[in-house]
Amino acid sequence: MRSLEFSRNLSIGQYLAGDSPVHRQRPATKYLGLACLAAPALAAGPAGLALALALALALGKAAGLRPGFLLRGLVPALPFFALTAILQFLFGWPGDGSPRLLSLGPVALTAFELRLVLVAMGRCFALVAAIGLFTSVSTEVEMAHGLEDVLAPAARLGFPAHRLALAATTAFRFVPLVAGELEAVVKAQASRGGDFGTGRGGPIAKARAYLPLFAPVTIRALERAEALAEAMEARCYTGEGRTRYARYPRPRGEAAVRAALLLSCAAAFAAGSLLRI
Repeated sequence: MRSLEFSRNLSIGQYLAGDSPVHRQRPATKYLGLACLAAPALAAGPAGLALALALALALGKAAGLRPGFLLRGLVPALPFFALTAILQFLFGWPGDGSPRLLSLGPVALTAFELRLVLVAMGRCFALVAAIGLFTSVSTEVEMAHGLEDVLAPAARLGFPAHRLALAATTAFRFVPLVAGELEAVVKAQASRGGDFGTGRGGPIAKARAYLPLFAPVTIRALERAEALAEAMEARCYTGEGRTRYARYPRPRGEAAVRAALLLSCAAAFAAGSLLRI
């Protein structure tokens, strides 16, 4: 049953209290760090991608988070990675003139295909590590206030910054709730004879077993969202005229931290452009 426990393999959306220098940064600085880590993870070359992943793991270490905790959210997705890699190898790219690394009948593994698979997996690793780090060191209030601070210039022009911040924060915190709903549905199906997590049939059979669960999990997530909306309406919450009682003191060296984050992001893109691996 350990393979059916999705909550224990999830780092995104779970706040871990601490008093590390990373925890003490103001919410806007944490959002800047998330952007500086996520941008190279999505768009930089392989060298910059590796640098962004290393920086995310180093910041997690400074915050008291183990690398295994930041990356454990990828454990349930490993069968889908394997399926994607298999499909990538089965259907080659037209005009691929890279050297063949392995040949098995009509199917061949080329250096270009291997590079695509490794880069795609690396981007997922770096992005999950960056988001997991951000949500692990930021409370819900900090995430909402930080996004409001980032969108403050647009709020002066009438943009609903507070409502968007609330929606984004709720989306982050719904991740572990949806994982819990999926775990409950999978265990209910397994108790009725469903084949989940046994490893029989390979990754394709395992992926096919999970596909029918998207409908009930989505319905239960929507029910939770509807209950939350009704609770907010019952309390006459509109988001208008909200005041902020929380105050975040400026930590020492905040300007240096922000400059270091921006320089790290620039260095990741520069490394990805110059070091074409």
